[in-house]
Amino acid sequence: MIKFQNVNKYYGDFQALKNINLEIGKGEVVTLIGPSGSGKSTLTRCINGLEAISDGALFVNDINIADPKVDMRQVRQNIGMVFQHFELYPHKTVLENITLAPMKVLGMNEAEAIEDAERRLNNVSMLEHKDKYPSQISGGQKQRVAIARALAMRPSVMLFDEPTSALDPETIGDVLAVIERLGTNQPDLTMVIVTHEMGFAREASDRTIFMAKGEIIEDRPSEEFFLNPQDPRAIQFLDQVIDR
Repeated sequence: MIKFQNVNKYYGDFQALKNINLEIGKGEVVTLIGPSGSGKSTLTRCINGLEAISDGALFVNDINIADPKVDMRQVRQNIGMVFQHFELYPHKTVLENITLAPMKVLGMNEAEAIEDAERRLNNVSMLEHKDKYPSQISGGQKQRVAIARALAMRPSVMLFDEPTSALDPETIGDVLAVIERLGTNQPDLTMVIVTHEMGFAREASDRTIFMAKGEIIEDRPSEEFFLNPQDPRAIQFLDQVIDR
């Protein structure tokens, strides 16, 4: 589903990604962890073309998105993205936030879009808030709406860039539970999740990738990684963030 081949990313003289080789299969749930500035968000944003790679090849659904001839608008229709800060339209209701893109991009009629949006809001326990505006709901609720909005485009890949980092501690669990249910209820959905929640990474993902200074240091089954990290940098990181 996703394949990096010798990918590098530079910002001027700074190399944010270093020789990334990575494959993520259909239906896999992969978490990216590591210290701040390690390249996790950059790697994720490259997958949907928000950041252009400097060299190498990057395939999504067998399309090399590094090819300048590729229409990224079409590629992005199959890639959902959930950001740290929700990015909801403040002047539209919760329901309107979700129905807008399916109607404009997928060509759904209004009745079909509303029916689908209400079903997705129910799945994230937000249906009762459908007529509210973003300013009238909490941060955790906004993030659940953002997840429902991304899913309304029926993507084959979902990207989460630190989806709980802007939330209050008491709302983090609700959002993580929604993401974890996705992996169970939609087994064909490929998910890449940048997170600082180590318990979630261990329990909810098939693989955990540890990054440092733009490199993939370890890429292993999650339970195996957390029980027995191999690289000294991974060991030090886990010792700092969890009680093992």
